[in-house]
Amino acid sequence: MNAGPGRIVLFFLMLTVALAASDYSYSLHLSKKSLFVKEPMIVTFDINQTDHSKVMFFDFSLKSGNDFFVHRLDKRVDEGYHARKERYTYLVYPLKAGKIELRFDLLVRRGNDDLLTTAFTGGRYNVKAVETDDSHEPIPAQKLEVKPLPAGTDLVGKFKVERRIKKRILHSYEPLYIDIEISGTGYAPDIEQIAWLPRVSGVRLFADKPKIVRRYTKEGIKTEALFRYALIAQKDYLIPGLHLQVFDTVQKKSYTIDEPAVKIEIEPAQTASLIDKKSLPPPIESPGTLLKQFFLSLLIFGAGWISAVLTMRIRRSRKRKSGGNEWQNMVKSSKDARTLLKLLVMKDPKRYEPWIERLEYALYKGEKADLKEIKKEVLHET
Repeated sequence: MNAGPGRIVLFFLMLTVALAASDYSYSLHLSKKSLFVKEPMIVTFDINQTDHSKVMFFDFSLKSGNDFFVHRLDKRVDEGYHARKERYTYLVYPLKAGKIELRFDLLVRRGNDDLLTTAFTGGRYNVKAVETDDSHEPIPAQKLEVKPLPAGTDLVGKFKVERRIKKRILHSYEPLYIDIEISGTGYAPDIEQIAWLPRVSGVRLFADKPKIVRRYTKEGIKTEALFRYALIAQKDYLIPGLHLQVFDTVQKKSYTIDEPAVKIEIEPAQTASLIDKKSLPPPIESPGTLLKQFFLSLLIFGAGWISAVLTMRIRRSRKRKSGGNEWQNMVKSSKDARTLLKLLVMKDPKRYEPWIERLEYALYKGEKADLKEIKKEVLHET
């Protein structure tokens, strides 16, 4: 029975691959093939040159697509003469459940000593690129069984969350500062997707750019993150509680992270007490008494006016000698937008509202603001 044309082509293709692969050997190891979504695994690839008559180079990578998160942890190279060895180590997180395949790409570059000699002869500025015979070698895909996470999972790994609230009782318009610190090992990209401090009705919320440090290890991604917030309100409010469901891929079980709701009390601005407790008609006075009271009131008003004028002149004189009052000195000495913003909010948020908004846009939305010009306008308003 004669072999068909398709079988002949397949035979020569397999023969070509076998001959090409005869000049190197490799081993591929996966730390696990059955795992949960967003559970870490380690892929190790070793490749050794076996044909010592050639000059060879290798490049190995994983095809992640949308199914995997891939990060190369290490690449070690032993550049022995005609005996090159390389080891690649990758950290991999599957991102979807089901039976999925992890695919690879191996680039092999082959040359010889003559090509290297030709490439590097000549002067300092007459260097040619090394000409090699490049080919992408087939590496069989690895099949994985990826199990789904429990419903309602917010984070995957082992994490610790600490929420620090500086005060519980504040004055009206006084900023409340809240720090939320997250540390642990697990699938780190999820951390930035969580609303660590939801918005509260009637409360102005400002957020700094989060500070996140990641270290990639064989145990997974080790993360330290700090989220900082400032809240401003005129009346009491409730900071919502934090409830997260976390799946620990080491213990294979879920646990919760809970922070209770916190009530923040705002002390209202003090107002003058009422003089009259009851509404009473004025007493009946004689014309002489009324005339005497009129001249007495006129005298008191005149004395008060003269005293006010003298006081104003004395203050202006002292102001010119001292170079400005304490408030103006505080404004002038503000070194950055954040310091000036706090100063204006504490002093009078309504009066300085235009400049407060400009500073907020500069701090929290990245817009440019001329701090010197803002100081000048605030001092002029003062």
